[in-house]
Amino acid sequence: MMGAYAQQGDKKSVIKLFSDMIVRGFSPDEYSFLALLTVCSNSGSVHAAEKWLYCMKVDYGVEPQLEHYTCLINAMARDGRIEEAKTLAMKMPFEADAAVWRALLAACAVHGASEVAQEVTRRLLEHNPRDDSAFVLLANVNATAGKWDEVAEVRKLMRDRGVRKDGGMSWIEFRGEVHVFLAGDRTHERMNEIYAKLAELREEITKFGYKEVFDEKLHEMEAADKTELLWSHSEKLALAFGVVCGAAPPGKAIRILKNLRICKDCHEAFKFMSIVIKREIVVRDVNRYHRFVHGKCNCEDYW
Repeated sequence: MMGAYAQQGDKKSVIKLFSDMIVRGFSPDEYSFLALLTVCSNSGSVHAAEKWLYCMKVDYGVEPQLEHYTCLINAMARDGRIEEAKTLAMKMPFEADAAVWRALLAACAVHGASEVAQEVTRRLLEHNPRDDSAFVLLANVNATAGKWDEVAEVRKLMRDRGVRKDGGMSWIEFRGEVHVFLAGDRTHERMNEIYAKLAELREEITKFGYKEVFDEKLHEMEAADKTELLWSHSEKLALAFGVVCGAAPPGKAIRILKNLRICKDCHEAFKFMSIVIKREIVVRDVNRYHRFVHGKCNCEDYW
């Protein structure tokens, strides 16, 4: 139960369950502390993460494992303490795995730490030389820093190594049937309605202040082409289908699965869409659950 709340980012419920468990005389194990550290990680609560990591060993005799240290590293990185996080990754009593370096690289993308990103990418590629996420995140870091020559170098390196990013794919269920959407998909039987609804939603959320967020791969494209590409992402198509077919009645959430990390623009658009359609939107991407309610996401724009 604590793990389920932790995945949803429900910090209060995790702490309450832990307290109830202690009061009732149950001994917490490594999974109990992993749930606590996970919510600390997702909220960037470095001090709390350090406290739990310390007390699990000293007060409860539970030896921290790699996944516990990973949570603290991610909390530090989320809080912008990237150098500290990198140092811990290299000095902790376990060898950092790909998940550790990927979390650090994602933090570099958020905080624009382009210099650290180079070293972190190198370490991540030591685990898997064809890890497409490493190249994509590094390109995004360089794009955020305006280093377009280095973005081009990353693209060239991907081509030279034969690395290709997986295409976006999203799933949504309606009346017991799972509907699958690919990026740029125009094969669904209700595609005309879906694209019409997307155009309507884009117009509505723009009134609330939505502005398109372009990533590095769209840098050289014309504005109209950028917009068309952004608004044919698989998760947007799935959401529009959910709205068109009435997949979520009032009071119910629209739920979408995504095979990749949700992009910055879809994330921004979904925050505004949750206001316009007056529905909770839940997206499970490759990293975590995103719960969009009243214009906000439970990830606090960090994923």
